Amino acid sequence: MTVRLLTDSAACIPQEEVDAYGIHVVSMVIVDGDRAIPELGMDLDEFYAHLAHIDYLPTTTQPTPVLLHDEFMRILDAGDDVLAVFIPETLSGTGAQVVLTAEHLIAESPELADRIALVDSQSVCMQQGYTVLAAAQCARDGGTLAECVAAAEATKLRTRFIFAPRGLSYLERGGRIGRASALLGSVLKLVPVLTIEDALATTFSKVRTYPKALMTIKDKFLADVNASGGLKNVCVHFIVESQEAAAFCKNVIEPLAGFAVKLIPASPVVGANVGPAIGLVYETIDPIAPLHGGVSMRGRLSDVHLPDLSGLLGRRESENGSALTVNSNSEPTNPCPKEAQ
Repeated sequence: MTVRLLTDSAACIPQEEVDAYGIHVVSMVIVDGDRAIPELGMDLDEFYAHLAHIDYLPTTTQPTPVLLHDEFMRILDAGDDVLAVFIPETLSGTGAQVVLTAEHLIAESPELADRIALVDSQSVCMQQGYTVLAAAQCARDGGTLAECVAAAEATKLRTRFIFAPRGLSYLERGGRIGRASALLGSVLKLVPVLTIEDALATTFSKVRTYPKALMTIKDKFLADVNASGGLKNVCVHFIVESQEAAAFCKNVIEPLAGFAVKLIPASPVVGANVGPAIGLVYETIDPIAPLHGGVSMRGRLSDVHLPDLSGLLGRRESENGSALTVNSNSEPTNPCPKEAQ
């Protein structure tokens, strides 16, 4: 008996690593009119070309309960334990559905309680992916289910995802910022630099040009690595901006990392609502300090009146999904986005 990892496609784990560790991945789904398009196997160039010519945003839908049930049972029936690491409930109804599926399986067969574990990834893209891979490495080394959970939880404390959208039009189109804010941002050439902390999307910084945004990402990367015991993993994410992302990766990040850095397209359920963007996910040796002096984002926001804005993966999920709200920093009038699914 071993531990098998189950996750969703928002984790963006490269296929060679999925295959190497035997990770089970369920696909998030983009809903565009009467078409439901699984992320896995999607032609990204065609998808983003389509988005550039429409004035609305597709929605997303979570994997069906039947699909999740079947994926759990494929692993359990093979005699293995399941560790499910999924997109957080703050960003998608998928997380809640995974919990319900696990609870249903255990209610039907109480002996499965010791063979199923769940970890909320607290993020998306390879910040989620590194959490999955840490647990998968532990499993391959013979770790128990509890040890794999511990490896995943420890990795969450050592990672950061920081990224910059090229413009504000997708965020406006999705209803996450108003037309006036988008116009003001465009006139002033404001570029938001975003991050995710405590499963909430927040604005890390606002700068005046895109090159400055990329240098802000680089500077934060260096500061975190130097303060947190050194670098373990890093990858560059991109949405549409493949050539500039490749140059940023080769000319800026790789010389700092000292090894080849993977260039990974971001999940379409993120990309559809953020638009062209470049970002960085990295894992350090020691835990990374929270952005806000040790006070969690949830704690900071508990007493702050927030505008009714929806967030990072989109305005809503269709049918089986849930509305999403991702909170901003403590500036309620901040013209930069608060993203969701």
